[in-house]
Amino acid sequence: MSVVQESLPQLHETLLSLLRKGKENAIASKTLIAQLNALGYDLGSDPTREIRDMIHALRLQGYPICASNAEPMGYYLAETPEELWEYIQRELERLREQAKPIAVLRRVYRRWVNETAGQKRLEVEMLTEAGKALLAEMSTDLDVNAPTERLAQRLYTRCFLHVLREHANYDGHIALEWLLRNGITEQVCYEYVKVMRNA
Repeated sequence: MSVVQESLPQLHETLLSLLRKGKENAIASKTLIAQLNALGYDLGSDPTREIRDMIHALRLQGYPICASNAEPMGYYLAETPEELWEYIQRELERLREQAKPIAVLRRVYRRWVNETAGQKRLEVEMLTEAGKALLAEMSTDLDVNAPTERLAQRLYTRCFLHVLREHANYDGHIALEWLLRNGITEQVCYEYVKVMRNA
């Protein structure tokens, strides 16, 4: 395993030294806070948020820090590539779940605007040129014989993973913002697949 070797603030370096390898050795935030306090570090009025922010900064530098919501809960360093991949998959699933309410609210917004302004093709208008190009690229070799809903989910996942890698530096929140900004939602993918099949 290799990480980006950049100089770290002393507090970040100390936090990193407290983390252990392996999911079974995860350390809870409150334990990390207590250990850092005992070492003389002041984490401010919201120490839990401070820990989260430092973990985020360390991940951006390439340190494979994972988190577990099951016992033992807390942060840990991935011990193997498989352990890191398992965490990545859990995070992607969590981000997909977080995106669902936004997709629903966008549909509510579109219906609202359609009702008040009579815009019949708001879906197309909200899909940017970048969004259209990405949908076309990601749908080139899809199995058109698959059920429409499954095909749409596959298309959306492809778009998300592509944006995550190419436009978001592997930050799921930035990837979701990019998709939404360019008009790509699960519902749009569903409508796109229907149009693609009728073409």
